[in-house]
Amino acid sequence: MRISNGWLHQPKQTEILIRLHGPAFKFFKERYNHRPYFVKVVSFDLRHKEEVKYDRRNILWRMPSLYKTSKENSIGSLDDDSIDDTSDSQNCLPALPSFSSTEIADLYGDNPLFHEQPANGARYQNDKGFVVYRTTSVAVEHLAFRFEIYVDYGLLKAIKQVEDEAKKEKDGKNFVKPEKCESSSTNSTEIERIGIAYCMPSSMSDTFGKTAVPILAKTQQPIGLLNVDYVFIHAIEPRQPVSLEVSYSRHWKKRHKALEVGHRGAGNSYTKFAASRENTIHSLNRAARNGADFVEFDVQLTKDKIPVVFHDFHVLVSVTKRSGSTLDLRGSVEKLDETLPTEYHELAVKDLKHQQLKLLHLSHHKAPEHSDKLKVTCDPTEADENQPFPTLIETLKMVDMETGFNIEIKFPMKLKDGSHECESYFERNMFIDIILNDVLTFGESRRIVFSSFDPDICSLISLKQNKYPVLFLCVGITTRYIPFLDQRSSTSEMAINFAASQSILGVNFHSEDLLRDPSPVKKAQDLQLVSFVWGDDLDDRKNVEYMKKIGVDGIIYDRIGEVEARKNVFIVEKHAKNSLFSTTPSPSRHGSLDKNSLSPTNSIPHSLNTLDVAPLQVSNAIQSSLNGSSSSSSLTPTTARSPSPSSPKRKYNFSHEI
Repeated sequence: MRISNGWLHQPKQTEILIRLHGPAFKFFKERYNHRPYFVKVVSFDLRHKEEVKYDRRNILWRMPSLYKTSKENSIGSLDDDSIDDTSDSQNCLPALPSFSSTEIADLYGDNPLFHEQPANGARYQNDKGFVVYRTTSVAVEHLAFRFEIYVDYGLLKAIKQVEDEAKKEKDGKNFVKPEKCESSSTNSTEIERIGIAYCMPSSMSDTFGKTAVPILAKTQQPIGLLNVDYVFIHAIEPRQPVSLEVSYSRHWKKRHKALEVGHRGAGNSYTKFAASRENTIHSLNRAARNGADFVEFDVQLTKDKIPVVFHDFHVLVSVTKRSGSTLDLRGSVEKLDETLPTEYHELAVKDLKHQQLKLLHLSHHKAPEHSDKLKVTCDPTEADENQPFPTLIETLKMVDMETGFNIEIKFPMKLKDGSHECESYFERNMFIDIILNDVLTFGESRRIVFSSFDPDICSLISLKQNKYPVLFLCVGITTRYIPFLDQRSSTSEMAINFAASQSILGVNFHSEDLLRDPSPVKKAQDLQLVSFVWGDDLDDRKNVEYMKKIGVDGIIYDRIGEVEARKNVFIVEKHAKNSLFSTTPSPSRHGSLDKNSLSPTNSIPHSLNTLDVAPLQVSNAIQSSLNGSSSSSSLTPTTARSPSPSSPKRKYNFSHEI
């Protein structure tokens, strides 16, 4: 049995993620920068005094001594507090702290799941680590963090010994390489706290960002800086009625075949050839008619905060110069000189209102290279469902309900070459809240899976609701694209560790990476994660079959159903279920119905008689399906049980499953 971390269901609840990665430590003396350190992060409320027992290195949680004044080991309080002030504070103690204990996940470690911090902190190797600390608070404006930095001198001795032996080997002497550098000490006698740093609320003014806090030695002298990333994840606004009645956040029905997903509907139409313009209602429905189990499309916000379906962060607005000498017949407007070149001006989708996107003459950002097929704006004669920039609500309403949605949330990221996909973007919490509210309101019983290349967006989606699952889109090692700067998408293994740590559904791998090395699929399965795959390699049907062979759960590719006919697996399963519960009477050996046959009004179908089951009492929900209505789209599990204690107990679940 697996226990979920839950979700943020109260308005004041906030989850805070603190990250150390890469060269997090910057000591003023260079020789200290490459040592291994042990870091412990302690959360505390600035409104109250706390007492720390340094022999155990932990706070006395939920005890009055948490706020007790002590000149020897009081943290976060003034030394000259009066007795009266202490007495008043103790009389106003809260029943519980305003924050949870701080857990850690090491994404480069053997165990990427969040767990309790060791007494002396967890090891962090500068330049090579990626650790995440998390806590939940209901008073973030008063929450601060203390970073306790330790050195294990036993470990330093072991490292020095290895370096000395390596030097001897280089000089040609005998050398036996030790298996691993570990501290020779099993206790804390060789572990010493060498510094401390405080991150105050004023240092984290935004919900997402970076800050550098000074590291103070025992002498209270600054000895360096600690670079910290932080993310504040708030509960969804406006608050949605979320319960445990239905939750697919970690649910996935395993099938003997992978689900097949239509990429941007019927396929990429701007840089490849496709029968329909990508990311339109027409393209999505075409993929549905071609038998796609799911359709994948991209969602982002316009300037007026309307979620629209479009892939790129930028469009080109075409401007044609006017001749200046020719007037139209009315003498009021100059005619366009078609011989003059067209100028393109790049604008971000976030800087244009939805109505402007529909009115302006827009082209794909690669239009100067392929002007013949990269026009975004459609002709006036084209049908409405072929119009670009459909809203998310229109898409939820107008695309076949039997077809699942893989909604990719577009959020710009920084690239390794120093460029940024789209700077000065929306605040993350507000951005996700708007999209989630549309989906939770209009999603109904549709099968929906979210995904994003931004790992923090994945965390936000999974923590703000518990109904829909999330996949982390991974680029991995690639020669085709400029990789993202974020280490969590740099390799498939790192993506798996992130997905496991955040308890999301799984990872959407890049085909280029899996064709080189399919082992990440097995590792994902070992961690009970779902595996999808995307990429241009999947244009080749042989690669699609290979991905099925290695055991992925979903395959995203272009032009689904165009080459090889297929049927939506959910429709096939629905028809099979309906045929199982058909009302066809059983043939009688006497040419008529047996006197014990059930009446049509409360009958159990004959197909069940072929199963080794006891008589069942059919619920109203199942009875409605026997009368012709579908039960496969119901989100609430409906069960039928044997009424007799002596009969074999069998339970049937007719719930909607992904």
